[in-house]
Amino acid sequence: MCERAPICRESAERGTALPLAGRDMHEWSLACELVRQAETEARRRGALRVHSVKASVGVLTGILPELFQRAYEMARQGTCLEEAPLEIEVEAVRARCPECGREVTLHSPALVCPDCSGLGLEVLGGDGIFLTSLELDVAEAAGGNHV
Repeated sequence: MCERAPICRESAERGTALPLAGRDMHEWSLACELVRQAETEARRRGALRVHSVKASVGVLTGILPELFQRAYEMARQGTCLEEAPLEIEVEAVRARCPECGREVTLHSPALVCPDCSGLGLEVLGGDGIFLTSLELDVAEAAGGNHV
């Protein structure tokens, strides 16, 4: 498995992914960026073929997995990913409550502490889009087929 590669630029404050061009950049642009990053990684590893792509999409991104899937299917046309299906994992929000100090997992974008109803949660995860895995055919010298 490859390192979690953010599809977006990194936030200096938290190290979490932020959209490349603001909140107006959604499924199509992000799918194109996923394809670009996966192609770059496949080339870097000398891949002969890409069998599959896995990505993690955080709940707070506002990305609809079904639309992201369709956008990926269009964006991959004419690339080395043309035959590679995309598996999307939806990542829950991980956050810390400033009032009670608990770390919580949320499955919706409502940032309210389920324990004390505190507001202003500090987001720890679930707000990015990451390329998490590529399954590749690589030359024998490279030794392996799963990145």
